[in-house]
Amino acid sequence: MTAAARTRTPSPTRVRTRTRTRTFPGRRTGVADARHWLEGVLSRATDPPVPESTAAIAALLLSESAANAVRHTASGSRPGGTFTVRVRIGDALTVDVEDEGAATVPTLGTPGGDDETGRGLLLIDAFADAWGVRPEGRGLYFTLAPYDSPTPRR
Repeated sequence: MTAAARTRTPSPTRVRTRTRTRTFPGRRTGVADARHWLEGVLSRATDPPVPESTAAIAALLLSESAANAVRHTASGSRPGGTFTVRVRIGDALTVDVEDEGAATVPTLGTPGGDDETGRGLLLIDAFADAWGVRPEGRGLYFTLAPYDSPTPRR
């Protein structure tokens, strides 16, 4: 009896996906708290690690997303309002900001040169590989993938 040759094809590398979730008060201080929480989560990520440049972009875009939730939705306009942040770390980094809803959904604007607001979604659109409005229009999400340079993608 002869032994047949066996070759094993290596399986593709699988990256473990981790999800973290936290709810914050619908106030301006909640935006800063959410940003600091995300920075901590991303700095501790090891499987896979998140590069500092990606973490910095994610923190900026979370700040913009959370500020929109506080400024434009029931999360910030009703007493006791909150917003929830979910971060998924795996092959990509996805951050989801769920708010308590509003009469309108987030849309890209065209602020004038002297306008002090209206640029948050433009930043998200420029730096995220993908972004969109959550189901029922209650917040938005953005994805950074793959982990690469901190330059606008569009």
